[in-house]
Amino acid sequence: MNFKKLAAILAALMILMTFTACGDTGSESPASSGDQALPENIPAVSGDTDSGEVPEIVPAVPTLTINGETIDTDGISMMTINGYEVPFDEFRYTYMALDNNYFSFGDPAYWEANPDAFPIFLEYLERSLIEDNWGVLIARDYGVELTDDDKKQIDDALVSQREQFESDEAYENALLQTGFTEDLLRRVIEKQVTNNRVYLDLFGTEGAPYAPTDDEVRENLSKDYVRVYHVLVNFDHFSGEEGYEDATEDELKAAAKEYAEELLEQIKGGADIYELAQTADDPGMVGNEDGYFFTYGEMVEPFEEKSFEMEVGEISDLVETDYGYHIIQKLETEQYIEDNFDTVKNDYINRSFNQFIDDYLADAEIVHSEYFDNLGYDSVK
Repeated sequence: MNFKKLAAILAALMILMTFTACGDTGSESPASSGDQALPENIPAVSGDTDSGEVPEIVPAVPTLTINGETIDTDGISMMTINGYEVPFDEFRYTYMALDNNYFSFGDPAYWEANPDAFPIFLEYLERSLIEDNWGVLIARDYGVELTDDDKKQIDDALVSQREQFESDEAYENALLQTGFTEDLLRRVIEKQVTNNRVYLDLFGTEGAPYAPTDDEVRENLSKDYVRVYHVLVNFDHFSGEEGYEDATEDELKAAAKEYAEELLEQIKGGADIYELAQTADDPGMVGNEDGYFFTYGEMVEPFEEKSFEMEVGEISDLVETDYGYHIIQKLETEQYIEDNFDTVKNDYINRSFNQFIDDYLADAEIVHSEYFDNLGYDSVK
């Protein structure tokens, strides 16, 4: 799992907007349209109407139903992560966001039609809850505390959330319609600010206990990173082109290989690999004059192995991966590192931080409550 540790603070989260939307959601089925529609019991919120009247409020009533029994959720924990108890309101927030954005998309018929998907959903839910709380857990275990500026940022973010609405009344209505409380909203925002504080205190400032020196960065980048250009020809490169309308997968693959071999001959004959990459099948090479600069574990294995074993300037034969046929040219790194040191240092520290958190969470002790273990697809509302 690649955790989202360094996402911009509060930028894309838009907490309330997870459960609210402006305007008509339409009548088309989310299952057919792919739209991230809202559950029927969470109406869309558009603030004040053109007439100045506030729409009728239908409060959402957060509920937990286990084996037909409605559970009093006050004070209960749904699971613990390294001893951190996940309360129902935080659990429901993550549950609803995951369901609405990645599974049912608000279609009330989805789970009845796909009950076998629910165990998969619960696996993703558990992982999401772990990811949601890594900052809180590490802050506790490493003695990281929020600063006064952090606390002000939380207060300001709450004000900002309120100001997104046309009036205080519209804001309060949105909370009612989603089953949110301002206390929950503050806690969700505080987690994001805590994530940033953990990064800054442990890795992201000069002299932080896990921040590498510039010399250490240079040494590790030189030893463990490589830079390449490459041309990619996908197996289905000719799919849909004239003459290939009825081609089988094997025929398309053979045609792609033949074309890749032609490109390889052109490159070996003096053609510029970077220029050829501009019209090949990897959009990541388009306009990317620096090429790919990467370390172990970031590329598919055959591509990675060939890139590291080659000499600077060397051009590979065809390298086959699940993506297609690659032609790779290895580029120098020493001058590139010096010319782009601030950028590559920051990327290196971010990768180190991500690995630190992956290692920490790999040993997390997860304990489900009886409520979690008995969840059904209609348990959380």
